[in-house]
Amino acid sequence: MVECRHAPADDVVSLTLRAADGGELPFWTPGAHIDLLLGDTLVRQYSLCGHPADRDTWRIAVLREASSRGGSAHVHDALHEGAPVRVRGPRNHFALAPAPRYLFIAGGIGITPILPMIDQAVRAGAEWRLLYGGRRRASMAFLDELAVHGDRVEV
Repeated sequence: MVECRHAPADDVVSLTLRAADGGELPFWTPGAHIDLLLGDTLVRQYSLCGHPADRDTWRIAVLREASSRGGSAHVHDALHEGAPVRVRGPRNHFALAPAPRYLFIAGGIGITPILPMIDQAVRAGAEWRLLYGGRRRASMAFLDELAVHGDRVEV
């Protein structure tokens, strides 16, 4: 179910999801995504962008697409706090390989899988930098979270 909903940028909604029964959610690693089963036929993948150690909630962020085939519009219009949501996963086809240093590059909503990767790099004591681009600062999600990293983040 949707526990919390907020807008970290223009046309972006961030959803915090919790198991309806209050139980633990499956383990995941940075780069993982989940499938949201929306309505009767829509299945869309969204990167997990919270903290893997948090087994109580998952966080995703979804950009409203003007040419949406239904997924982003459904998320923005129908998934409010308390709404039930069906989920499959998580799965990871974009895992972060261990390394002494990283250069992360993200554009727009592509920041979502990078956020937990940065947290993992920090925990591992690795050197890292992020180059994050967008059309406008107002459209770039999670700038407030990234600000704590100072000059490691270039916008």
